Amino acid sequence: MSELSKMNVEYRVDAIRAALKHHPSLLKRLLNDNQDGINLNATVEALDCDEPEDILVRVAWDIWNGSGETEFDKILHQLMPDDYEAVLNSMKKFGKLRERIYSAYASGSEND
Repeated sequence: MSELSKMNVEYRVDAIRAALKHHPSLLKRLLNDNQDGINLNATVEALDCDEPEDILVRVAWDIWNGSGETEFDKILHQLMPDDYEAVLNSMKKFGKLRERIYSAYASGSEND
């Protein structure tokens, strides 16, 4: 795994941890046994959570996949204030990943 790929996974996991900061039991189920990647079996359907945890699981998968379908309206209006702040903080962490990836490609140091 390239250095950029390792960094990509690390930043995504950090962003997911930030988003689920107030839901440690959900975070434990969502991450793999080593807590260094997502549990591929922990899908939205498999976890079958009620809101707001359902929204947070969708956000986590969106972070992991780098895109997604979480409705921004749900994040704005249905999450409790502490969860809303946690999602915003996770986006800041995800922004750092984007900067690092852009920098690596712009400098030519990573070509994969």
